[in-house]
Amino acid sequence: PGHHAQLEYHHRDRQGAGITLISEPQRSTIHRVASIGQTAAAAVLLAWLPLQAERARTAIRLPVERASNVFFARTTINGQGPFWFTIDTGATLTVIDPAAAKLAGLVVRDGGPRTNVGVSADDVSVATTSGARIKVGGAPVFAPPQLFVVAVRANAGYLGHAVDGVLGTDFLSLHVVEFRYAESRVTLQPSSAPPKGTTTSVPITIDGNHLIATATLTLPDGDQVAARLLIDTGSNSALTLTSPFVRRHRLTTRFPSRQQSATVGINGIDFSPVVKLTSVAFGSTVIGAPDAALSQSAVGLNASEDFDGIIGGELLRRFTVTVDYPGRRLAFDEPRGEGTAAKVPAVIGSFVGRLTQRCSRRARVVPSSSWRPRLTADAL
Repeated sequence: PGHHAQLEYHHRDRQGAGITLISEPQRSTIHRVASIGQTAAAAVLLAWLPLQAERARTAIRLPVERASNVFFARTTINGQGPFWFTIDTGATLTVIDPAAAKLAGLVVRDGGPRTNVGVSADDVSVATTSGARIKVGGAPVFAPPQLFVVAVRANAGYLGHAVDGVLGTDFLSLHVVEFRYAESRVTLQPSSAPPKGTTTSVPITIDGNHLIATATLTLPDGDQVAARLLIDTGSNSALTLTSPFVRRHRLTTRFPSRQQSATVGINGIDFSPVVKLTSVAFGSTVIGAPDAALSQSAVGLNASEDFDGIIGGELLRRFTVTVDYPGRRLAFDEPRGEGTAAKVPAVIGSFVGRLTQRCSRRARVVPSSSWRPRLTADAL
């Protein structure tokens, strides 16, 4: 697909033009055959290029379902399936569940236990596989050289949807991805698509597959601090501030909390106090009164030094979120009729560092509170 197919075609054409001539009498015959072949190939190429150009100008709507403010894409792997993969801007790499890998006919190689993965200190078993050709609707086939294999199917109960894997940054970074929460739609937009509505975008960085944008947090006492946030469409939480950031700004001391959140992952559970911030602002867009979990973790994703916080589906669902990976921009556009932000468009971003996946559910630990599922990526 795309330019890869074009490069492969040219390579084959060069092979045809480079046939070794065995004898002089054969030279004219071979030249005629090569000429005919090149003419036919040129005709095919001329017909193929407009189709690819048109495809590049056309938006591709992915087959998705939404549950718990997380999108699940219907996929096939090597013609087998369907499988359900979350579309996760917080995952640095694509991962697959071992049962799904087996159904797809993939050979799994044990990678042994890994430490510092997930939300707790327990080890996590991680394996690898290769040879997967992942097809998501009309999108070009995605064939990563290696997939990490992590047990995620057990998280389906927390998510309220079947889950067989995660589509991470290695897949998403090839596209301009539009998340329309109000319509439960995900679309791959052409890179030339103009901004829609009242969208305002901000610059992002994608170092090491971490998609990062800077936001301004207004704390309960009115103090304002800058925070490098990770945007995580694979999480249904609101906002989590990492433990290094919490310690640096003495947030638990300054803002005592009577509420807590619980994050359940593939390797344990993590409790954090919750406070209500005055606002989170991305450029001219201000999100008012968001809940923020103040992580106390010593290891794992919520203890990362790579970013200061994670923003998830509980806040993202208020907007149409567009991640322009090639253009290094991220935008929020508020759906018509919505009044959840002080100003419509905004942008944020971030990516989890090293890989793996966890499903977590967040809940206020108070009488009659209900659990809410969450799926996100952890650092390996």
